[in-house]
Amino acid sequence: MKKGKVINSWEVKPFICDDTYSSKMLLDDFVAGQRAININEGTLAPGCKTCGATHKKAEIYIVMKGEAVLHLGNELIDIKSGSIAFIPSGVFHSLDNKSSKDPFVLITLWENAKDNEVWDARVKAWGKSFKTIDED
Repeated sequence: MKKGKVINSWEVKPFICDDTYSSKMLLDDFVAGQRAININEGTLAPGCKTCGATHKKAEIYIVMKGEAVLHLGNELIDIKSGSIAFIPSGVFHSLDNKSSKDPFVLITLWENAKDNEVWDARVKAWGKSFKTIDED
């Protein structure tokens, strides 16, 4: 019998990418115990920008908190809590947190965990993709 699972983001250990961005793997195949959509929570520090990336596969952003400018190809788009952005494969994208005092938080969804370089960095550093705040 298959069992469902609940993941509380506040119990997931953030992977510190650098002093501006942290990443929490909330759901991947390892966490789900079967093939699953990959869900990550990213937090961009106040007043900071991501360096940007281009991926081989599409991804989706769901903004949870804050306001940012999304660089999507040649477009600059204001996004805020409740915004959903579809980022096609091969399109450069980056974020600028518009607030100088509040973090910007988004959920990223994509099909295959291995298509995201932060997932690879997390596995290399931790030996796995997911940790709770109670681990080491």
